[in-house]
Amino acid sequence: MTDKKSGSVAVVIILTVSMFFFGLIAGMLLVHYTGTRAEKKQEQEEKQDVNTTIQVNGGTEYVKVYVPKREVRYGTIPIHSYDPDGFRIDNGYMAYFDENGNKISHLGIDISYHQEKIDWLGLKESPCEFVMLRCGYRGYTEGGLVEDEKFREYAQAAVDAGFPIGVYFFTQALTEEEAIAEADFVMDLIRDFPISYPVVIDTEYVSSAEARTNQAEMTEQERSKLLVTFCERIKENGYYPMIYASENWLRRDLDASMLQPYEIWAPQYLDENDFMYDFTIWQYTDAGHIAGVEGEVDLDISMVDYASFVPAMRQTVVGEGEIIEEEASVTEETTVTTEEEP
Repeated sequence: MTDKKSGSVAVVIILTVSMFFFGLIAGMLLVHYTGTRAEKKQEQEEKQDVNTTIQVNGGTEYVKVYVPKREVRYGTIPIHSYDPDGFRIDNGYMAYFDENGNKISHLGIDISYHQEKIDWLGLKESPCEFVMLRCGYRGYTEGGLVEDEKFREYAQAAVDAGFPIGVYFFTQALTEEEAIAEADFVMDLIRDFPISYPVVIDTEYVSSAEARTNQAEMTEQERSKLLVTFCERIKENGYYPMIYASENWLRRDLDASMLQPYEIWAPQYLDENDFMYDFTIWQYTDAGHIAGVEGEVDLDISMVDYASFVPAMRQTVVGEGEIIEEEASVTEETTVTTEEEP
């Protein structure tokens, strides 16, 4: 009888202690859940607030802009963290899908006067989401700065059709002074257009023995310094700089470690992307076809929705505002001449 009573008391004690700990754990989980929701809500409110604007003399001036950071794997050089299996053809065009099956890439084209005539209404009805325009180049023999003869026409037509646009410039700079002149030349060309994608310095090998860059002996560091100079000039004026370079050119002729602060536009014409460096735009073919463009055209996918923050970033710099970078799950007088085109 006494043993049974003792046993009953022990059971009660055990149940009481168990219920106490269960309640404690449940309370902790509830606090954690509530806190997590509050943190997420606060995070959302902060992200919604990053494009807050103020009125200045009747006009809108941006005071904050959110620039997302992507996951990048850093070693001696940065490499991308994309899943190779995430790249696949979707309705005839390359795309990238995340681990949940969501398409997160954006399809675009890059064009110059070589495309001659564009049916912009036809292109607008295609899956194309953005357009990269060649705005000019430096001649590879005499070194003059030349505006692409179709740039202004295409830029205005693309904007009128509702496309976000970015630009690229083919460099043959030999000195930092020339790199600055190229950046200033580009900014003079684009100042009247809303630029929503990066301003790109296109660096490539020119096969002609007469090319001025083949006549000069330059180290990888010297060549990279010129790209840095261009990009910094572009960045300090509120545009988003980028470097277009092939894997071989990066590996053999540039110092990739010097270029880590800038995003890469990668040309690689393969069904599978095994580009060894980090990149945010992939030019996956130079023989693509899309409605609105006759003949073959370069097709690209962007891993970043630049149009969601680049225009605000430009306005922020102009308005002396603030740029906020946060982690994201998923920034000599020249004369126009006519000369040899690369």
